[in-house]
Amino acid sequence: MTDATADPTDAPKPSDASLVRSATVAGGTGEPMITLEGVDKFFGDFQALRDVSLVVGKQEVVCVIGPSGGGKSTMIRCVNRLEAHSSGTIIVDGIELSDDVRNIQEIRRECGMVFQSFNLFPHMTVLDNITLGPRRVRKKSKADAEAEAMELLKRVKIPEQAKKLPGQLSGGQQQRVAIARALAMQPKVMLFDEPTSALDPEMVKEVLDAIQDLAESGMTMIVVTHEMGFARAVADRVAFMADGEIVEVGTPEHFFTNCQEERTKLFLAQIL
Repeated sequence: MTDATADPTDAPKPSDASLVRSATVAGGTGEPMITLEGVDKFFGDFQALRDVSLVVGKQEVVCVIGPSGGGKSTMIRCVNRLEAHSSGTIIVDGIELSDDVRNIQEIRRECGMVFQSFNLFPHMTVLDNITLGPRRVRKKSKADAEAEAMELLKRVKIPEQAKKLPGQLSGGQQQRVAIARALAMQPKVMLFDEPTSALDPEMVKEVLDAIQDLAESGMTMIVVTHEMGFARAVADRVAFMADGEIVEVGTPEHFFTNCQEERTKLFLAQIL
């Protein structure tokens, strides 16, 4: 309830309120899907994450940008427990991440992840790579898993590659297989860790197009990326990380035309 006696001069000015959307405000549908609150991460004496707080709403796309070593990859690896956070709270779809193995497995079922390297099994066909998880973890029949895998390959526009080995595909095609493999587990969240950084320039667009299609379908996503044009076109919000901290968060329009923090301005001046 608002205090009627509050000094009206204490209220934020409209121009100030519109400058930066708080990292702790969910976008998308407004209902939180991922919540990080006061998250710290240490590797020995080195602090990789410092009091990181971020809320990602259902169906929201948040692109995370910043210099190398700024904590971007560590943050999203903490979300699905590939790295254990040292302190703070992480919640995915209402489930708080803990040290319990069953809890970690439940979180991982909610989160698909695509890495810089494709991490496909080289001795297995594209189809077998995609169906392995659904058959072993979700106990789907071979026929059902393969039918769904073929639909996903159509979605990422490479159904003709189903019977090939990963080594027979281009880098862009392999990364699209990796996206299809993650989607085969029917996640509620997709996490992308610089998915185009290992690709030749001519292959980048086909992977970004596949991610953009996912965004348009309503998938909740955190995308760590160096592709500023992609972030500007696809993100609901852009978060800038440096030195293990979230420095600034805003809509793409705000972020690329009216950012406020000096570290953000310096970074953009160097890369744009």
